[in-house]
Amino acid sequence: MNDKILKQTFVSIITKGSKSNTYKFALAKFLLDYCNSQTPQEIENSITNNQSTFVDYQQVANAFLTYFWHQECKYRIKQNYQDSKPPSVIRIIRSVFGTGHIHKSFKNMPKNKIQTAQKEIRQRVFGKESQKTSQVIPRFQNIKDGNSVIRKQVFYDYDDDSGEIEIKPEAVKFFSENYIFLIKLVLLEWSKFLEKINTIPRLIAKVESYEMKRGSLSKYVKIFKDFRTCFYCNASLDSTETHVDHFIPWSYIFEDESWNLVLSCEKCNLKKSDSLAKYEYLTQIIKRNQTYQDKIEDLRKSLLKINTQKGWENEIIYHYNNCKEYGFSEITLS
Repeated sequence: MNDKILKQTFVSIITKGSKSNTYKFALAKFLLDYCNSQTPQEIENSITNNQSTFVDYQQVANAFLTYFWHQECKYRIKQNYQDSKPPSVIRIIRSVFGTGHIHKSFKNMPKNKIQTAQKEIRQRVFGKESQKTSQVIPRFQNIKDGNSVIRKQVFYDYDDDSGEIEIKPEAVKFFSENYIFLIKLVLLEWSKFLEKINTIPRLIAKVESYEMKRGSLSKYVKIFKDFRTCFYCNASLDSTETHVDHFIPWSYIFEDESWNLVLSCEKCNLKKSDSLAKYEYLTQIIKRNQTYQDKIEDLRKSLLKINTQKGWENEIIYHYNNCKEYGFSEITLS
């Protein structure tokens, strides 16, 4: 099968295929990542010998856990339209890792919890089609044909009994050679799907990155040099290390902007972590921004970025309330 047909089929699956949740995007990402990890020699040998590449369902389950763990535990991204019945992979993650926000990275999670989640995802998401526990692998290659849907197994065959995907050699080569274009397509369409059911900022960046590296905030100590007491407890910052804190948690807002940054003492910053300060501090940060927007140039520019028709004050209030709705807990600091 030539690349043109493979491309048309893949694009049709990602952009037009029926989706009740984001599993198809995750499976597409796995296929791309796995095939792209093959060496050129391995791919050439499979083409020459017409040999398929076999992948165990457990490998797919493990990848699903890494894809969805960060979106659930760090960013609180909804994966379907039913708040009361999230996809099985999300329910498994919540049952194993808890429902609270986790500020640590996936690699620092207990190995026994990771293994438990991997095993449950394998059983409940990639079981058997006949038992309705293996839907995404069989249905991924369903293509609309007029008013009907037909299954075109152009990329892989599968065997529920052995629990394996058999990726065809031409598909491995196609996914590897076109990786950059195809992965961008998958992430874009995944984010577009999520935008319909989520109201959190910077979705594409959150879907794209398992672990977003945060930049240094040291320059903001100078920007807010006139503030010599902790924003939360009023302790003097002269006698302790000065920390820069995201008032609305970074895991929600996903950017470093002056309007959302405050100076705090080490104790308050570490205690607050990725939580929300109590509502009383929302009034305080709005007042701070109102008072100093004409005195601190970086703050003025930052506020202009969120100065919608409703005004930047209401935009900050919106983000605070929306962050709370997405499960970020409030914490008492003083």
